[in-house]
Amino acid sequence: MTRQHQERRKQTAAHNKHVEKKVKSLQEQLTTRLWESQQTRETATQALAERDRTIAHLQNRLDAMDRAYEKILHISGDCSLDFVLAKTAEASQHCEEVGMTIAVEHKER
Repeated sequence: MTRQHQERRKQTAAHNKHVEKKVKSLQEQLTTRLWESQQTRETATQALAERDRTIAHLQNRLDAMDRAYEKILHISGDCSLDFVLAKTAEASQHCEEVGMTIAVEHKER
């Protein structure tokens, strides 16, 4: 009976040691994962802040472009849509003519 009792104590002690090692290992893993999680969170926060700065910068540029276009339209005297469309059509026609001229010259060569 004493021998069985001693054997059980040894088994229990060995089991306790194994469980303690496992707990220590899991605690270390938890610490590592918590640190990694914090690093990831900080990186994400920085990325979001950078994104927000970029969006604000681009919005400012867009607003400036809008103001510039409105200024151009008001300076031109006739800021009607028909005027803008006529100028666009005129520029498009000119580009087509220049393109055809270049194509003909290239073909002749």
